[in-house]
Amino acid sequence: MDYYFIVNPVSGRGRGKIFGEKLKERLKNTSLDYQIVFSDSPGDAVKLAERAAAKFKTIVAVGGDGTMNEIVNGIAGSDAVLGLIPVGSGNDFVKAVNIPIDFDEAFEVLMRGKKRKIDLGKANDRYYHNGLGIGFDAWVVNTSLKVKRLRGNAIYLYSVLRTLMSYTPVPLELYFNGSLHADDFFMITVGNGVSLGGGFYLTPDAEIDDGLFDLCLIQNMPVVSILKNLLKVYSGTHKDDPRVEIVRTDHLEIEAKQPFAAHVDGELLALDLKKLTVELIPRGLELIC
Repeated sequence: MDYYFIVNPVSGRGRGKIFGEKLKERLKNTSLDYQIVFSDSPGDAVKLAERAAAKFKTIVAVGGDGTMNEIVNGIAGSDAVLGLIPVGSGNDFVKAVNIPIDFDEAFEVLMRGKKRKIDLGKANDRYYHNGLGIGFDAWVVNTSLKVKRLRGNAIYLYSVLRTLMSYTPVPLELYFNGSLHADDFFMITVGNGVSLGGGFYLTPDAEIDDGLFDLCLIQNMPVVSILKNLLKVYSGTHKDDPRVEIVRTDHLEIEAKQPFAAHVDGELLALDLKKLTVELIPRGLELIC
């Protein structure tokens, strides 16, 4: 069969269910050979995608960056092509591949079937397509999971401000490009795409198929300086700050004596890591965009 649609009904604070029903109506008027399934719990999309990858040419994520992350982890290493109809709260990855947020326009992109091979990241045993965050923004993700009433970018902005009240960096040792870098980094981003967290352009010059990560290292700084730089991150101009360094690498190792937190594609990886190995898989995923 051709298309296997995996819909996350709770994505985008429930808009996924609406999009799923809309998709059913749209597909009735096509001659496509397809199947639609709805995920029903965290991690379910990984198993659905893994089983479907052996039978379907194209696996379509109907959800946000988190849904796509699960499906990527289900199809990585297979010949399946990934499609996307974005529904999530942040929708960061689409900024790197020019997939429209509008349902009808995204569906048309999917039907045109223009394919592109992109790089994949792998953090320990977890694949990711857009970005990895270590330190502050991982705790922001943890805070955002508890937010129930806000929508869209307001979730991330609220979570940033709330996390600032209690966050303390831990000493980290980074190994990349043959060198050791040790510091109490405020946060670290290993970007494949250009933005994370609903529009924070932490790695604004990243390319998703250049065989390299853009590594953004932000030193610890006073809260006042963090707040001043917050608006700059929306435009990517934070990189002009001398306490911000952006370099490129295809491999990174992080070690710490104290536990540190990390997320992939806005999904919490862990809060108690002591070691993390990040590697790049050149053009490891084929995508319709």
